[in-house]
Amino acid sequence: MASSSAAWRTGAAALARAFHLGELDPRDVLDVVLERHAATHPQLNASVLVDEAGARDAAAQSAERWRRGKPLSRLDGVPVTVKDNIPVRGLPCSWGSLLFADRIATGDDIAVERLRAAGAVLWAKTNTPELAMAGITENPVFGVTRNPWDLSRTPGGSSGGGAALVAAGVGPLALATDAAGSIRRPACYCGLVGVRPSTGLVARLPGSEGIAFPPLAADYQVIGPLARRVEDAALMLHVIAGPDPRDRASLGHPLLPADIAPPRRPARVGVVAGIPGQPCDPAEVAATMAAAEALRRHAVDVRPVSPFWDPDETNALFATIVAAGVARAVRHHAGWEAKVTPIIRGLAEAGLALPAHAVLEALDRIGALRLSCATAFAEVDAVLTPASATLPWSIGRPFPETIGSLPAGPRAGGVFSVVVNMLGLPAVALPGPLSPEGLPAGVQMIGAFGSDADLLSLSALLEAALWPDGLPRPPGFA
Repeated sequence: MASSSAAWRTGAAALARAFHLGELDPRDVLDVVLERHAATHPQLNASVLVDEAGARDAAAQSAERWRRGKPLSRLDGVPVTVKDNIPVRGLPCSWGSLLFADRIATGDDIAVERLRAAGAVLWAKTNTPELAMAGITENPVFGVTRNPWDLSRTPGGSSGGGAALVAAGVGPLALATDAAGSIRRPACYCGLVGVRPSTGLVARLPGSEGIAFPPLAADYQVIGPLARRVEDAALMLHVIAGPDPRDRASLGHPLLPADIAPPRRPARVGVVAGIPGQPCDPAEVAATMAAAEALRRHAVDVRPVSPFWDPDETNALFATIVAAGVARAVRHHAGWEAKVTPIIRGLAEAGLALPAHAVLEALDRIGALRLSCATAFAEVDAVLTPASATLPWSIGRPFPETIGSLPAGPRAGGVFSVVVNMLGLPAVALPGPLSPEGLPAGVQMIGAFGSDADLLSLSALLEAALWPDGLPRPPGFA
């Protein structure tokens, strides 16, 4: 029998197998998760709320289903956290902002509905920066979240709370969002797997329904998983993906399989290890080159390719769209100027000053770039890049002031991530070899729109090549 005391080390798919064999019980696994959370929360500050009563009830119902041999899915009984910008019925949903500190969600977002229907045990809401609009996880409502690899460093943002918990072994899965790298960059900084699915693959409620928050970046933001293995991320994505008539963007996507198929042969991967004129930490470059070599050893055709985007253009377009979105989110709140962080205030003021034609012209340009990006995947099945241009940096700074030996601005760390959201592409972040300081350095596999299943297959191959014995764990939380 598997030991329940070691269940925190067990991934989602492995938990399902243990439940099926009767080696573990969902109630005992939840006990271990809650105990580990209590022990680590003072250090990490990664959660904003624990729904112990609701989670215990869900775990008890799951245990009975497994006893009768009638689980709802392979996620039945698996503990899952939900980011604080995703509504969970009856629980607070503050978006990391004093403007929404008293907000209680009146319903579930679609991904949460599907997790409940699959029997997952939703046990906590996780921390995010204000309006999920920063590369760190810190806000005036719940404070600072720390990285389990080094408590003096950030886990990134905006899904840093979920990433910190999964990396520290406090539950195997986190439901998160990604508008400019908000899943993939925390995965990079915390040694995890993070998936940004194709836009529309995971249906979600529009903010106008009064349950979900309004989108701040057009359709850049998607919901996706953070996990310790590609297998686990794929299992969660299988549950939450699929069409729903409440989200028209989801209607053209096929269902994803629960199991990862072997990659198609011959697989072809292009490599962009750096971009001229853009700083990138040598450890991130080295991780990308190591990943490329690992793929070559597994008979993948790996070749250097040129970047298919201009970072200055993607950053400028993102800044325009986000400024307008933030302005819309705060403008109806009396006295908002005194209640938001300086970063959000600056974005809102910029958005309020934008002429309408500037926003529409930005959307026009984004549409044109989406049409043209198909040529980037005419000769390759995926493009390999660093997941971030930087390693995790010190708490207290909104962004690293230098990367490597070069000066860096607020968006320098996202030079490889923002373009993915702008173009609506799928991407998987996973750990490369650790940096010389022993910190995670992540890589990213980008696929053509709609190629999510094939991209997960290639990512699983790369994961097995780099980490045949499992992903590394933070030394203080191993």
